[in-house]
Amino acid sequence: MTADTERQGPSTTDTLTRTEAARVSAARGSRFRRWLRRRPVRRAMVLTHRWTSLVLGLFLVIETTSGAILLYRAEYFRATHAELYQHTDGPAPISLSQARDLVRQAHPDFTPAWVSNDQGIIAVGDPTFTYIYAVDPGTGHLNGYANINDGFMGLMANIHDCALTCPTDAGYVAWMATPILGQTLGGILLVVLGLLMVLLAITGLITWWPGFRRFSHGFRVRLHRGRFARDYDLHNVIGLVAVPFVLMWGVTGAAFELPAVENAWLAITGGTSVDANRYTFTPDPAAANAADIGLDQAVSTALQRHPGDIRYVSLPNEDSAYYGVSISGSYAPYNARAFFGGDVFVYVDAQDAAQASVVDGGNAEPLANTFYEKVFEPAHFGWLVNGWWRIIWVVLGLTPLALMITGLSTWLFRAGTKRRRRAKA
Repeated sequence: MTADTERQGPSTTDTLTRTEAARVSAARGSRFRRWLRRRPVRRAMVLTHRWTSLVLGLFLVIETTSGAILLYRAEYFRATHAELYQHTDGPAPISLSQARDLVRQAHPDFTPAWVSNDQGIIAVGDPTFTYIYAVDPGTGHLNGYANINDGFMGLMANIHDCALTCPTDAGYVAWMATPILGQTLGGILLVVLGLLMVLLAITGLITWWPGFRRFSHGFRVRLHRGRFARDYDLHNVIGLVAVPFVLMWGVTGAAFELPAVENAWLAITGGTSVDANRYTFTPDPAAANAADIGLDQAVSTALQRHPGDIRYVSLPNEDSAYYGVSISGSYAPYNARAFFGGDVFVYVDAQDAAQASVVDGGNAEPLANTFYEKVFEPAHFGWLVNGWWRIIWVVLGLTPLALMITGLSTWLFRAGTKRRRRAKA
């Protein structure tokens, strides 16, 4: 090409070549998208998403639906046991230790193992975490006695938390507690369901992805295009909205039974493995024969180490020679756990108040660890928000039920279409 030609700009031949190149590039892009849709990996994702949903979907729906109900377990108990929560506001309310002593005096056969502040009353509980006496802190009157694990909510808790393996809750099934590989059969089922939720969130997001050019199509719902189009779009949109919650519930739910899941998540998000002994405390052997410091002194020591509201205190016993004090910090503003609230734990030696240990995920830990302990894990139960905001958790907790209905509808429609085609052939 001469210098004059260069000054005149590109030739017609060059222009045509570039246009053709653009067309070829577009065709290649189209072929690439079609190739991507037919890729074995994507096909495997679709099949994995479909068949895991069909095989274990019913168990998953039972797990998530019972969890949605349990979001209001504390409110339900307070409403159905209103007589326990009658209290008098006095200028000098009795202390936790005085409430414990009143229960001991009135019922010598009852062994107090923990005390708790809940909605104006003091609860004194037994070692099995099943029975309580409610004490009015203004008068010292014993309001009554109750089983906190029975009834409908006890059954829901046994299904959701234990897979029917908690012997003190309603609905206990002995064979579900059969030991297998260091876990119970119910515990393994909960791990599988948790990991299944993670798998469904990932595969569902991949199969939903419509591409950048058609990204907005992934959020539409075609209401007037027939049953299949409507349910297919609803399945995609509902699943997409629920993905963050489904992922959170899956990871934390599996981690409750299998701590390796939590460590794996922390490794992925930039955190460090959790110390397996972080919630243990070894008292000072030199003070083994000293007198017990008392519940009031233990509470005072805990508040000096970490200011806040006392929610729950476990008492020393033959297995643990220390007080376990649970304090509500800035990440636990709502007493949504009823008797066992709090997000900071302080362990105090029963014989030496100078020996104390504070366990708080917000202190000297990587951001990923703090986020998991203070936000990610409490979000599983809706503890971060009040009862009104927890309605969002209820709605999203019922999304697996909606996904099962819409997914089953589209699957049956496709199966019927295939049968009709075969019949015509």
